[in-house]
Amino acid sequence: MLFELYLKNYIIFENERIEFIEGLNVITGETGSGKSIIIDALGILCGGRFVKEDIKSGDDIAIIEGIFEIDNDNDELKLLLDEYGITIESDNILLIQREVNSKGRSYSRINGNNVTINMLKNITQYIVDIVAQNEHQQLFKSASHLKLIDNYGTEELCKLKNEISILTKEIDKTDKILEELYGTSHERERKLDLLRFQIDEIEKSNLKIGEKEELDGKRFVLINAEKLHTVISSIYETLYYSKDYNKSVFDNLGQCLSEINSISNIDPAINEFKEQMGDCLYKLEDLKMPLMEYRDGIEFSSNEINIIEERLSAIDKLSKKYGDTIKDILLFKEEAVNEYERLLNGKESIKQLSNKIEDLKEVYFAKATMLSGIRNDISKKLEEKIEIELNELNMEGAVFFVKNEIRENYIDRNGIDKIEFLLSANPGEPERPLIKVASGGEVSRIMLALKTVFIDAESTNCIIFDEIDAGIGGVTTNAVAKKLKSISKKKQTLCITHLAQIASLGDNHLHVNKYIDGDRTFSTIKKIVKDERIAEIAKMIDGGKDSKSSFNLAKELLNKSN
Repeated sequence: MLFELYLKNYIIFENERIEFIEGLNVITGETGSGKSIIIDALGILCGGRFVKEDIKSGDDIAIIEGIFEIDNDNDELKLLLDEYGITIESDNILLIQREVNSKGRSYSRINGNNVTINMLKNITQYIVDIVAQNEHQQLFKSASHLKLIDNYGTEELCKLKNEISILTKEIDKTDKILEELYGTSHERERKLDLLRFQIDEIEKSNLKIGEKEELDGKRFVLINAEKLHTVISSIYETLYYSKDYNKSVFDNLGQCLSEINSISNIDPAINEFKEQMGDCLYKLEDLKMPLMEYRDGIEFSSNEINIIEERLSAIDKLSKKYGDTIKDILLFKEEAVNEYERLLNGKESIKQLSNKIEDLKEVYFAKATMLSGIRNDISKKLEEKIEIELNELNMEGAVFFVKNEIRENYIDRNGIDKIEFLLSANPGEPERPLIKVASGGEVSRIMLALKTVFIDAESTNCIIFDEIDAGIGGVTTNAVAKKLKSISKKKQTLCITHLAQIASLGDNHLHVNKYIDGDRTFSTIKKIVKDERIAEIAKMIDGGKDSKSSFNLAKELLNKSN
């Protein structure tokens, strides 16, 4: 229930505090006075756009506040508030605040807690139901009709819907596992072909760990073979080969050893030099053959370099596909072999998962068919109730029909039904979707009939009608007025109206007045009673003239409503 609405510097409202009560709250005033701005403000509290252009000219900030009381049995709302960390006091009051400044920054708070627009929308959907002039665009869309039917359902319907939702999730989950593990049959074949190609390509390469490093070393040696041969040959000749009457290092060392041997008997200390020289000579002699073989073994084969280059290129190509190192490539092959075998041998697993999906679907369709039957029963009852409401709203002979299209092999958490409301507004006319209803007066009455029937199934305890009387007149006006009054006995109702019959039934009558002060425009709203109210209703009757006859008629209307 909405207790109070506060508007500060909002469009043409400067500082207004509006109080509402249980029952029917009517808002009247001249066209353009700002009545619909009040509905817009409530829309902003429910998560609508609040922009700097909404700030009253000459001010820097606009504020809209609403004080609401929530029902004790509104468990879904309480769970949501708890999830968002919003504390509810013992009096069950929610203070919703919206604020926007001249820089375009807007803020939203609930009981002092900052909230996002989505959080605000999620919460207020359980508190306020705004039936604006364009509401029929949503209410009349078939996408919302299934939800309306289900809201009218029993505990059995809720239980079935929950079971179907669980089944749908399980089917999707199992289907996803099957697809992720094995894919479709075509995908499996393609994957097997790819894995076989990758395995064969790696196996044919006969890779060995450390091979690349070894080939890199050989390649480096071969590229530098000429330099190696020249240097080793020079060293060999210096050590062992005498030329140009010069003795080699080996010959000179041998001569030195012979000479020191001739004097070794003179001083025993010379023997140490003799031994060291001997060691050097023996080591040089041991080095001679390997050095010569290494020199003679150096090849300048460009063919061998080409073979190594080709092998390294092949390894590089594989590393780009399967891993940076040969170890990584071989590990990839091992994993590919395991995956190939798993897919090849997975027929039994595929069969088990497929059978599970079929079993789940069998249960799903059985329960979805039961749900469809319950919905059809509800639809028949609703058809009768809505037709009664339409007749009471002066749409005699109107036929309301709930069309249910059963979708075969359709898996969805809401079941297999596609619900759409159809209407034949006049006898002899074909039934058409609500969205195609042309007359504004018919739209208003259909909306009112739907709201009347579905009101008990809705969680909100405040319903707001923005000019629900648009396009109606004559005896229909009385029917609409009575229907609004009837709704207000179940839920707090706010209604902007231009019709005296509706205004006279209000439990709380608020009047909006617009005036100009200098070069600025202002609107105010206040509660009117007694003579003020009689005068306002008289103006509504007589087009603003407030004649004696209209004054008397206004008094009569108010007396009847009392």
